[in-house]
Amino acid sequence: MTGFDIFESAILRLGLVNVKGSLEQQLPFRKTALSIINELAFDLCKAGPIASLHDKLDIDREAGVVISYGTAYVLATITGETEKQMTMLALFNAKRKLYLGKIGRITDKSPNISGG
Repeated sequence: MTGFDIFESAILRLGLVNVKGSLEQQLPFRKTALSIINELAFDLCKAGPIASLHDKLDIDREAGVVISYGTAYVLATITGETEKQMTMLALFNAKRKLYLGKIGRITDKSPNISGG
């Protein structure tokens, strides 16, 4: 999966394509998207940064989906799409929690209380 695959998914989730389905009008968001994707890929998978959206990320498909929701959230914030922003944030948080739970990075457990 490339950074562009995630960027394209985020743009499509937000409906930010023109009537012909072209992403050309979204080119100004590419640099921002690259930064977001790198940050989220490191957070979720400890994946190293990519230099271009056309570079391949060392992540699984499920992580790519989570990252696309996070990217969509930030892009919605930038474009001022408040309703989409809230929706993407809720979906990102839910999918992130599920993903991290599956890979064993977070678990629900009671705190360890030692008497004294």
